[in-house]
Amino acid sequence: MTTFETMKYGPLGDAIEAAMPTSEADPIGVWAASLSLYSAAISRRVRTEDRRPVVVWTVLAGRSAIGRKGYALGTATAILGRSIGGFIHSRRRSGVASGPSLVDMLAGLELDTMGAEGGIDGRCMLLEEEWASVLKTQRKCSKFSTMFRTAWDGKPISNRTKKDGLQSVAQPLLGFHAHITPGEWGKYVSSSEALGGSYNRLLPVLVERSKMLPYNNRWEVPDTSAIRDAYDWALEEDRVMRFSVEAGERFDEIRALVEDRMAELPELLASYMERSAEQVQRVAAVLSATEMTEEISRDAVEAAWSFVSFSMASVEKLVKDAANNEGAKPMKTPEDMVREVLARCGGKAKSSDLLRPLWGKLNAAALKETVEGMDDVRTWSEKTGSPGAPSIMYELIDAEEPQIKAQVINFDHRKSKEKPIPEPRVAVSNIFEGLI
Repeated sequence: MTTFETMKYGPLGDAIEAAMPTSEADPIGVWAASLSLYSAAISRRVRTEDRRPVVVWTVLAGRSAIGRKGYALGTATAILGRSIGGFIHSRRRSGVASGPSLVDMLAGLELDTMGAEGGIDGRCMLLEEEWASVLKTQRKCSKFSTMFRTAWDGKPISNRTKKDGLQSVAQPLLGFHAHITPGEWGKYVSSSEALGGSYNRLLPVLVERSKMLPYNNRWEVPDTSAIRDAYDWALEEDRVMRFSVEAGERFDEIRALVEDRMAELPELLASYMERSAEQVQRVAAVLSATEMTEEISRDAVEAAWSFVSFSMASVEKLVKDAANNEGAKPMKTPEDMVREVLARCGGKAKSSDLLRPLWGKLNAAALKETVEGMDDVRTWSEKTGSPGAPSIMYELIDAEEPQIKAQVINFDHRKSKEKPIPEPRVAVSNIFEGLI
């Protein structure tokens, strides 16, 4: 059985274990966040034997509140604050949702350190605590997923702009850590991106709170001087992490295990695990670096394999649960309810007529807020002839047409041409259809 005990290793594992009595976070979540932060911090000088980066990209998947994802990141940040706190503070970024902005961000960090005493430093830690909202925007950029994958590989990425010409980053140093709920995973993590390899660079882990502590609990940060010494060692000079003979033999066995498991799974599920062997190598390299040695031991490989195999099991559950939920009746969103009532009213209705069937679900303020974000509903003020203020009107329109936002007073809708009522649009995701 995979537990934190089987994956913890070195001074980083000891520090997390010592901090857990005063944290409600899942220890595996703290472990995942710590690996992401620390690997990004040492990526400037530490490489694997084949010159690949050692960055470890992780995702915490847990239900809102009870998943304690924020607690996990907060605990990891507190533990690492005395060693890499400066890096986290100065190199933390979020909200990057396009390929050009990714290149611009990394190139800007390099430019800012041009001529610095320590040389160019392009390290960046991308932290997305609301990853689902970013995923929605990333869909609009065809370049992002390709550049994101290439950055994990440590290969050059570039973008040409009219203003600055060619922007390029020869050796991206990008760390990544994100939070998402299992429900959002099924909704926003697309099958096409998974099959294309965008998500096999990530190590998702399912998390939940470890305990409930009193309201006045305070985190207690253990002695982390060993981690600070290891960080200084990692940045002193270039470090090339190599397997010992025993570690290399065990790594080959793990590669075979991964491929055997992939052969048993449907193609979509297997696509998330295509780089699991390299993930083991990277995690083992980071763990060995915390012990200030360039030789990767068999024990470090075993600890890394325990973590990666837990991530593989998490992915299986996330994808299968999402597939099973495809057959469940989805809860209607406020937008869907507004469209449904408008359709029943012939495509157009006054505010009072629209609110009546929505009583107990939406009030006037919530209705206004909901409609403001809908491209396929327009609203205006209309004098109906009766005493009092103009009525607020709502109309279901074709989302492809320009939306009319002007306020119309004394408008006689009987002289206007009625638009055809479009079919209510329902976003249906068949990402996982036929998976199981």
